Formats: sequence, structure tokens, C-alpha cells
Amino acid sequence: MTAPPKPPSIAVTFDKAINYAFQQNSIPVIKELIFCNDETAKKNLSIRITTEPLFAEEILIHLQSLEPLKEFRVSPVDLKLSHDFLAGLNEKISGWLKLEVFEGDSAICSCREGISVLARNEWCGLSSLPEILAAFVQPNNPAVIKILSRASAILKEYTGRSALNAYQDKSRKRAWEQMASIYKSVSELGIRYIVAPASFETSGQKVRTPSDILDQRFANCLDLSLLFAACFEQAGLHPLVLMHEGHAYAGCWMDDRPAPDATIDELQQIRKFATDEFLTVFEATTIATDPNTTLKDAELLAKPYLQTVLPFRIALDIASARKTHIKPLPNLGQASAVNNAGDSNIMIDVGIGDRVINENSSQNTPTANRAATRIDLWKSRLLDLSLRNRLLNFKETKSTLRILSSNPEHIEDELAAERELALLPKPKLMGGSDPRNEITYTKQQKAEALSEFLKSELEHSRLHTSLEEAEHPTRCTEIFRAARNSIEEN
Repeated sequence: MTAPPKPPSIAVTFDKAINYAFQQNSIPVIKELIFCNDETAKKNLSIRITTEPLFAEEILIHLQSLEPLKEFRVSPVDLKLSHDFLAGLNEKISGWLKLEVFEGDSAICSCREGISVLARNEWCGLSSLPEILAAFVQPNNPAVIKILSRASAILKEYTGRSALNAYQDKSRKRAWEQMASIYKSVSELGIRYIVAPASFETSGQKVRTPSDILDQRFANCLDLSLLFAACFEQAGLHPLVLMHEGHAYAGCWMDDRPAPDATIDELQQIRKFATDEFLTVFEATTIATDPNTTLKDAELLAKPYLQTVLPFRIALDIASARKTHIKPLPNLGQASAVNNAGDSNIMIDVGIGDRVINENSSQNTPTANRAATRIDLWKSRLLDLSLRNRLLNFKETKSTLRILSSNPEHIEDELAAERELALLPKPKLMGGSDPRNEITYTKQQKAEALSEFLKSELEHSRLHTSLEEAEHPTRCTEIFRAARNSIEEN
């Protein structure tokens, strides 16, 4: 007995929850749309996408014809979210995503999918793009400036200098003192701890802005981690937000070295950076449970997190997330009624604390040994302008690496200055786990995210190749060995 023919169908892959941050950062809601035809050829097709309520503009896709049993696929779909609707939403609501297929004026199939439309200040958790959490770090919030103003006074009182000059001194000690003064400034505000929702790292939560925290004087671990990140970023430092299962805490780089990727999912990497004093991590909630502490005390409380057996979720580098064009959410007219006097806490002046820091850097210096004779030989071969000259008639092989760059002349300048550059695999930006589409993003944001990312990476002595992460180290090792043998033979 033969199976009955399948009717035409439409299916969609999409984010089950969206928020205002999606709209601000051009993150596509619909990842893929597939229309499967039945055994009859069709003409004059149209696909209509609508939402209920109207949190996005209607989309109409026209298709001239489709052969029997063929598929029509779109990935991603440029669904334009409504700024006014999402910016004005104070509570989560349930909505619908409706897709209908028409042949002429006749509907031939449809589907209706439920979707959660989150409040303006609600984070959707790590189930979607993890980097979107950086949108909730708001360095331009008015409350941040007031915190930094007090931090500057504290810094002058204990170090003799009030400048929040980030990494300009090229001193990890000075960077740490700025973090410590910001920590003390926040600890003076009389903020009280309130528990975070269960499994917030997976399902998300409403996030208190810096102004909300200072007005309400309540915050949980994620709120405080994002508050410290906002203050550090405004001060020119490079903060991190770290998460284990059920808990978030804060961190910051001790020198000007944001991570190559916005997310780090291996605790071992964080542990190594912390051991080498390239970054510090600290318990953000200490200022709420015991305000008479210093940054050094909070660092000691965070040390067990680097050894814990609890599942490590993520470390989010805010500076690197900004390079991938995750922008902070606008303040939308927020103002903070900041009262620097704490509530009932009795403040004891414990200073900003002190920490012995090794200033020795492991930065590589240019090597002095050069294979001059082989380079001279290459130069002489450049006089041959025929196709025999491989330096001019170049063909890509497995013994070559393609460097991604929109400005190769800048790479040439770095090499001429004998500056060492690290080779990293193909960036994850606008590809791989990043759901954003480069063409759609460029069209909406009027900016080329990948070009600007590569330019920023070069400023930190990092180059990216066209190879994926699995193939990259093998190819580099093979080229290194071949180059070493060639130099030895020369």
C-alpha cells in the first residue's frame, strides 16, 4: 500500500524568546525558513510572515515558481523588529509567529509558532547568542558616572593621583588600584543582596540597570557583576562577566589585552590568566553582604570558583563583545536619584587595600636572527616579471595560509616594524555560533563588523587566517617545520 502524498508544508527555525537587545544589535529572529512543495508544480507563490502582537513588520516573499517536491529555503529571514514596541515593554508577554503560503490568492499551507517577547530589561539567558549579555552592560548610564566620580576621589586619597587612566601607565598595579577604588566606591552605596532566580544563566532574568540598583539598593550576583563591568568599561578597563551554574561574578584584565573571542568557555584558560596575573576575578556580592571589605578580600572569596567542580558556563569579555558590534542598550531617559549615604551599614574606612603584583610581562620581543641570504634571494627573484615567478603568480596550496584583512598594508607596516603577530583561526564573528548574518547586519547597521573586528585584532598583535579552528594548528605546525628545515638548509 503506497503512502498518501505529502501536502505542501512550511517550517521555521527561530529564537523562542526575543527582547529589545535583539532589535538594537540586528540579531535575526528567524534563522531559517523552509517551504516544501508537494507533487504539483506551483506558480505565483508568496510567503507572508506576520506577528501577533505587532512586534515586527510584516514580510512578503514572492516566488515565481517551484517544481514538484522541491524546497525553497531562506536563511536568515530579515524580520525587522519594532523599536517602539520592544522599548516600551515592561513585562514578558506571549506572542505568535505566523507564516502563510499563497498560490495566487489561495492559501495552501501555514504554521503558527509561539514566541516569548521579553521585557525591555530582560536577558534571555545563554540559550541564544551568549554575547548579547554585553548589551546589558551600560557604561553610559548616569549612575556610572557618579560612581566613577567618587572612585576618582578615593583614588586620589590613597594614591595621590585621581586620574582614571586605564592602562596608559602600562602598570598592572595602577590598573588594579583603579579597580579597587571603583570597588570601594560601590561598597559605600549601601546596596543589599537579593537572591537571583533559579537557573538564571539558562532561562535568563530581568536585569537591573545601574540607575535601578542605586535607586532600589537591591541587586543580585548578575546585577552587580554587570554594574562593575559598566564602571570598568567607562573607566577604560576591559571587564569580564563570569558564570558558573547558578552564580555570576566579575573580572577584569590587568593590562590592555582583551581576549580574541568574546566568550571563553574553558575554566582552565581563566585559571591560567589569573595565576599569571593577567586578569583578576572577584566576588561582586561581597559589597552587599559585607561592605567593609576591599577588592583583595573579594578576590580571595572568588578563588574557589577557579577550582570548583560546578559546571562552568561562560566568561564574557565585554571589550571583545564590543568589537563584534554588541552595543550597550540605550538609557531611554533613565536618571538616578543617587544618595551616597548608605542605609544602616556602619562603614569602617579600610582603604582600597593593597596587592603585590608582578609587573614582568611575557610579551615577545622581535627576534634578531634573520635568514638574510634567503630573503636576498627572494628579492632578486622579484626581478623576474614572468609567470614563472611564484612570488607574482601566486597559487594557494596546503603550504600557505590566507590572512584575513581588509587593509593588508597595515600588516605590512607591522612586519616592517618587526613586531610579532599571533596567528589565530577564522573568527567566529558573523559565522559559526554567531546567528547574525553579515549582509543583513551591514545593511541595517551601516557598518562592516568583520573589517572593524580584524582591524581591532591587529592593534592587539593578532591576525586571523581563513582556516577553521580544527585545521588551523595543524597547518601552522606544518608550515613552521618546513620553514625551519629550509632555514637550516640555507
